[in-house]
Formats: sequence, C-alpha cells, structure tokens
Amino acid sequence: MLFKYIPMIYLIMIYLCLIISFLRRKSDRHHIFIYFLIVAVVETLPLIVTLELNRIYSIASFFYIAYFTYYYAKEMQNKKYFICPLGLFIAVIGSVFMVNSNYSFAIGLGVAVAFFYIILALYWLFEQITNVQDIFILKKQAFWLSSGLLFWSIIFLFKITLMYWLEANDYAFLIILDKIFKVSVLITYVFFLIAITRKF
Repeated sequence: MLFKYIPMIYLIMIYLCLIISFLRRKSDRHHIFIYFLIVAVVETLPLIVTLELNRIYSIASFFYIAYFTYYYAKEMQNKKYFICPLGLFIAVIGSVFMVNSNYSFAIGLGVAVAFFYIILALYWLFEQITNVQDIFILKKQAFWLSSGLLFWSIIFLFKITLMYWLEANDYAFLIILDKIFKVSVLITYVFFLIAITRKF
C-alpha cells in the first residue's frame, strides 16, 4: 500500500531539498541547490511531456558527474588534480558505454556513475580520518552527502547489474528489487535533507 505513494513522497523530498538549499544558498559554498534543481527538472519533465525516462536519466547522469566533480573538488581543494581528471574520465567512459549500448539506459554508465560516487565518498571519509579537524564530522554537509551517495550507490549497483537479466528471467524479483531501490532513494534523500541543514 505504501509503495504507491513513494513517487509522490520522492517528488516532495526533491522539492523540499531544492527549496531549503535555495534559501540557504548564500551560506553554502557548494551551491548544492543546482544539483537539486537538475534532479527536480529530470523527475518532473516526464510528468509534463512524454519522454523516454531512461534516456533522460542517461543524459542527466553527465550533469550529476559534473556537479559532484565540482562539489568534491571544492571540498578537497588539495585533491582537485585527482578529482577533476577522475570526473572527466568517468564522463568519457560513460559516454562510450551509452553510445555502444543496446538499451535505453546503459548498464556500464550506471556502474561507472555508482563507482564514481563510491570513490568520491570514501575518499572524502578517508581524508577526514587522516586529517582530523576541530569540527565534529556530523556537523559537516559533506559527511551526510557522502553517506547518502555511498548508501545509494551500493543499492543501485545491485539493481543495475541485474536489471536486464531479471527482466528476462525473473520479473517478479525485479519488481521486489525495484521497490527496495525506491525505498533506498527516499532514505538517501533523508541524508541529503540533513546535509543541506549543516553549517559546514
């Protein structure tokens, strides 16, 4: 019963994050409202016009790669010479997968994006462990964002790698997996919502 309300709750969470992050934009050096604006457009557009959802997600993936490259390069300025080339490499690899895929959403693109998020999140967390600061980690926006990305990426990897095989061989399990993924997306946005309320 609850699952039929998930798309509506998801949209509410997106717009809530967008509104709060926009209102707090002057104190946020990462301009995170840009990310939520892109997500809001991507998720709202198919409700207004008829579009292939997986194609939109494919194109949007490159905007997400660009934004999180910017975010973490700004967050870890001493590591930007690693982060920026990594973001460019993932974008190029993702493009190759997308062009050569027979599906509307390339598995390779999804895997590349998920691994990119995992690398960025773990790299940031490793930096926090090796360079302890006075600010408590739970007060940092990047902690909650990294935790959300890490959580989402692990669930997404499990879904994306099995998606097309399950569609052909075990559609019932794919439906269950899709429900689990949708719940995980809501949990991820709870992390994001906490992130945009952090001062640091």
